[in-house]
Amino acid sequence: MLLTIHLISWVWLIIMVSCGLTRQSIKAANRYLILSRLGYLALIITGVYLSTKTFQAAPLLTIVKAVCGVGTIGLIEIAFARWQESHLTGKLISLLIGGVVLTVIIGFGLHVMLTGHWL
Repeated sequence: MLLTIHLISWVWLIIMVSCGLTRQSIKAANRYLILSRLGYLALIITGVYLSTKTFQAAPLLTIVKAVCGVGTIGLIEIAFARWQESHLTGKLISLLIGGVVLTVIIGFGLHVMLTGHWL
């Protein structure tokens, strides 16, 4: 159940960030920033719980996943701040996309390693 909430939160976060960073007005982008922070909250709560379940079996991969997840959240916050200042660059967007992809790959790898199946 919590894994499903965690995955839905990632999808929610990706949608909110995509919508927020493509808006023309700062006011509209701020709405999506607030909604994305709700996604962070769900991700952090479910992530801590899930990491307590996976840490014993794969401590290094669990730590790497947590660091990548927190780093991705940090990149999202930086991207919104730079967007508001009109200094959002392609390099930052590339880092953000790379962070999301890396975190998702590590998360699925951890799941497959512990359960032996994709879903």
